[in-house]
Amino acid sequence: MENSQQGSKSWKDNIGTFIAITTVVLAVCATLAAFKAAGYGNKMVLMQSQASDQWAYYQAKSIKETTYQVQRDAMAVAAQEAGKIELYKSKLDEYDKEIARYKQEKKEITDEAKRLEKDRDMAQQFNGKFGQALIFLQIGILLSSLASINKVYLYWYMGLFAGGVGIIMFLYTFASSVV
Repeated sequence: MENSQQGSKSWKDNIGTFIAITTVVLAVCATLAAFKAAGYGNKMVLMQSQASDQWAYYQAKSIKETTYQVQRDAMAVAAQEAGKIELYKSKLDEYDKEIARYKQEKKEITDEAKRLEKDRDMAQQFNGKFGQALIFLQIGILLSSLASINKVYLYWYMGLFAGGVGIIMFLYTFASSVV
């Protein structure tokens, strides 16, 4: 007789198991969300550091370009005062080439710095979204735990809802981050 009763447990007899499973599933999802948020947080810091390095490199190139420009201008004035512009022509052309090279390098550096800033901004966005999903998952874990301790099943239903929102946010953000 006991075997037949054991096989047909009611919903209320199994609810403790369902609450425990819910809590475990939410905890696993929360762990994954925390790892993803931390990963994007680290990427955000790295991209910011690299962008800052690029802007410092840009400044160094600007200083060198300005130095060449000043030297070129001084030589052009000296050539004009001496009335022998043709003697200085090749050196002025060298300065012009160097100035043009620095302008091109600065453009490339700017493009790279802006790309890194864009990557940083994207990482920041994903970091925030995974963080929001984590909050809902943690609320779900908390409410499920309360339901398990207090046997107030309304807490479990609320935990299912909050955790479900967290799972949906996590999955949506994860799918967006992969693309």
